[in-house]
Amino acid sequence: MIDIVEMTVLIADDMPNMVTAIRSMLKHLNFGKTFIPAHDGEEAWNLLKKEPVDLAILDYNMPVMNGAEVLSRIREDRALRDLPVVMVTAQANREFVAEAAESEIDAYILKPATVKVLGDKILNVVRNANSPSPMVRYLKEARQHEESGDIDAAIKAARQAIEANPASSRPPRELGYYYMRKQDLKAAEKWLLKAAEMNPLDVIACHHLGELYVQSNDIESASKYFEKAMQISPRHVGRAVFFGTTLLERKMVQEAVQVFDKALGLSGHDTQLQENIALSCIEKGAKQYGAKLLEALYRQDPNRDNLAARLGITFRELGQFGKALTYLTRAEEQSPKDLALKIHLAKVYLAMGKVIRAEKALKQVLKIDPDNEQAWELIKKCI
Repeated sequence: MIDIVEMTVLIADDMPNMVTAIRSMLKHLNFGKTFIPAHDGEEAWNLLKKEPVDLAILDYNMPVMNGAEVLSRIREDRALRDLPVVMVTAQANREFVAEAAESEIDAYILKPATVKVLGDKILNVVRNANSPSPMVRYLKEARQHEESGDIDAAIKAARQAIEANPASSRPPRELGYYYMRKQDLKAAEKWLLKAAEMNPLDVIACHHLGELYVQSNDIESASKYFEKAMQISPRHVGRAVFFGTTLLERKMVQEAVQVFDKALGLSGHDTQLQENIALSCIEKGAKQYGAKLLEALYRQDPNRDNLAARLGITFRELGQFGKALTYLTRAEEQSPKDLALKIHLAKVYLAMGKVIRAEKALKQVLKIDPDNEQAWELIKKCI
């Protein structure tokens, strides 16, 4: 039970004056005894892992890790997942509403917050935490059954949650997920479609439907729901990466490329995402597309020798030796003691018929590592 007067409250906002303002309002309301400040999402998460907290108030738009990411981690953590969370946001846009639904946010407050609104929201959140609704109790019971491996009991509890609150899309969504766990794809499809119909912004239901249709080999429907999930909440383009990678594993390269292009567009061409997609494509058989993405990143930051090396190796594997030579030469200039790069350069020189240059690179390797078997094998080809 949470004692609203004695509770410990974590307040996370990158603006110190907002932390001070919220703490002052809580003191005025006589809500809380101990207040823990955090100035970005990562600090908030680290504090939550160390300090016992009864309530978290998170700003949605924070650096390093935003409020939605902190909330997602809270809900995935067994020790913290039932922690009441209030989100503070400047605008309740479509993406925020989707985030709230997905991470089971307890309440949100629009800036500028007032004492009355803050008090009403927190009072309601604490009451719900102390006396959860029958639907919430059944869903928690279902989750516990799932974690213990009793999927049938989880299904039964999820059905009871539906009876307790037929208007909520959460119980049908969870029931669909449990049927997926049981490999009853027909029943899973029925309940997940119902959840998506009840709440068009239920991004989790869309994601599960995408996974379900992948299992059913219905790639067209899978693509539809993964794309819908991305459109609802572009922050979750990782779902598209999962789908695109699945397509690559099925040798459906063209379809995977289309999915990756959409994901990158919706993400605003996030550079880390672009690099992850590129490396995945290179590893799983879409080398040309992966090299294209890496080249674009390298043009933005030519000092990244690891990208130059990866591009050189990839173009060598593609048989594009001119480009391979260009990138490997640049990488070697930045890392002159990297023997693996010299080996790759020697292979490119040999492929281009430049035996003398290949031999020179290999002798440099052997001077540093006289027992390098790969260099000895290649130098035989120079004779």
